[in-house]
Amino acid sequence: MVFGERKGGDQMRAYVFIDVEGDPTEVVSSLRDIPGVKEADALFGPTDAVAHIEAPDEAALMEVIGQMYEIEDLLSTDTRIVIE
Repeated sequence: MVFGERKGGDQMRAYVFIDVEGDPTEVVSSLRDIPGVKEADALFGPTDAVAHIEAPDEAALMEVIGQMYEIEDLLSTDTRIVIE
């Protein structure tokens, strides 16, 4: 499967697991302001937050993730693209 190709005009979807420094609820609040972020929540456990994102193609998906890195206290992301 080529990730950039979607049938029927479907959006690419991904879940982004996020590690932060400091208060994850502040990072989540900023994530929710980024176009393409459909949901974002702070978590208990080794991962601090998760975001559900949608974009029309892989390039747009990477742009959304790039905007995430502009948030202060966001340390790292682990992105999982939905395949079905």
